Amino acid sequence: MSVVPNILSCICCMQDFGIRVLYDIGVVSTKEPFKCLINQGLILGEVEYTAYRDNEGKWVSADSDSSLSDCIQEKVPADKITKVGDNYVLKDDPNIRLNARAYKMSKSRGNVINPDDVVSEYGADSLRLYEMFMGPLRDSKTWSTGGIEGVHRFLGRTWRLVVGAPLPDGSYKDGTMVTDVEPTFEQLRVLHKCMARVSEEIQETRFNTAISAMMEFVNAAYKWDTQPKSVIDSFVLLLSPFAPHLAEELWFRLGHAQSLAHEQFPEAKNEYLKESEIVL
Repeated sequence: MSVVPNILSCICCMQDFGIRVLYDIGVVSTKEPFKCLINQGLILGEVEYTAYRDNEGKWVSADSDSSLSDCIQEKVPADKITKVGDNYVLKDDPNIRLNARAYKMSKSRGNVINPDDVVSEYGADSLRLYEMFMGPLRDSKTWSTGGIEGVHRFLGRTWRLVVGAPLPDGSYKDGTMVTDVEPTFEQLRVLHKCMARVSEEIQETRFNTAISAMMEFVNAAYKWDTQPKSVIDSFVLLLSPFAPHLAEELWFRLGHAQSLAHEQFPEAKNEYLKESEIVL
């Protein structure tokens, strides 16, 4: 059995081969290292907008009958473009249609997004959340700086929902805005519907729609007169796999001494999933 440590060190590189060898020598009881293999889609660079000029320097629409191969290509900044229907056109001349395409990130195209820069500006949770929110896990997706700003605002709204508005100097007071009161049936219904949806979407690796469900919860919670602690506790646990740093900080502010990593993931109760009204 002295070969086992050496075999284990190779599993990180060759999981499938390594697990089969371990199975053959009787160390493990299964032939497969994973229940399911998921190949993630590629994240492409931001959309590039290309316009065309003829030999006289005049704009040529991308849907023109003229041969675009004889035209001069010109990359156009996003702030000079608008969308009309399904097409992108010049703001100054809506008759000029452009080609819009996202390319694989590469140094030669100059469209590489450095994760360190994103983390420095928006935080690790925003980057993590945005990558899951971009779309289905298996699909290729196009990076958009505007998109990460959206999820960054969502995390900010979540923070203010629990902690409250900032003080005049920009800092936040200690503690939270939650109250130790019994939640109403409607509040529990909103929470458990969110729980059920997030749990289902995680199982199906539809992380983008799980995040959408949490956004809907936050929107609903802002309309409540009170924020019951038991409800907010459960929501923070739901959020933790997606934004672990923010969730951990909120968890301690909610008065918990132990990390939420030791807590059980919340489960929805069927009694709160039934609609109170049915429209005929």
